[in-house]
Amino acid sequence: MDLASLLIAAVAVLVGAAGQRMIGMGWGLVVTPVVALVAGPLAAVLVVNLYGAIACLIIVPRVWRDIDWRRLLWLLLPAVALMVPGLLLAQALDTDLLRVIVGAIAVAGVIVSVAVTSTARHRDGPGVRLAAGSTIGLLNASVGMGAPIVGLYSLVSHWHDRTFVATMQPFWALVSGMIVAIRPFVAPEGAPDWPLWGWLALVAPVVLGVVLGDRLAHRVDRTAVRWAIIVCSLLGGASLVIAGTAALLA
Repeated sequence: MDLASLLIAAVAVLVGAAGQRMIGMGWGLVVTPVVALVAGPLAAVLVVNLYGAIACLIIVPRVWRDIDWRRLLWLLLPAVALMVPGLLLAQALDTDLLRVIVGAIAVAGVIVSVAVTSTARHRDGPGVRLAAGSTIGLLNASVGMGAPIVGLYSLVSHWHDRTFVATMQPFWALVSGMIVAIRPFVAPEGAPDWPLWGWLALVAPVVLGVVLGDRLAHRVDRTAVRWAIIVCSLLGGASLVIAGTAALLA
């Protein structure tokens, strides 16, 4: 049993759950790099999606009336369609190299999207939503890191209000839950070496993080949310580049 990786994962889960409740994202951006470093990239995909689904299911009743169901479907359907290819991609390619590529794309995408949103114009519609949903599904299944694409989409479409935070909860619950369900049949390897009580114990920091985030959520304004998304996306992308490069050089 790797007790150290379990304890580190618990801290990451606590912080990630609080961020997920406050700004609608932050879970994968925090938990994926940490778990990938202490337990391996394949373990990160499982942990991020399993406990991410639990966290979002806890949050959904609190934000139910603000969910934008139409936009949810536009993002969810293409995300589901690309899950199996994403899992197969994780098996076929060097995961650390894939992390470097994804991280670089995420950082570059944030820079471009910030430049785009410096004007009053926004870009949204079926094409943008299908592209965003497809990429999210592919990346979340392969490297557990679809969140930077959510951040990019929210910036480009100017979707920063409370409906964004609310809609992301059922979106991630469904996407993550489906990945966990199909993973044993497509890519069953790489689970962390934790006992059953360790897996059950990780639910506690999930719940605690949601409660903490719930208390802070109403104190965060729209501008703060936008900048939180920018910072989280940049940190998430940079952490993937650093983690992937370090593993390739090891």
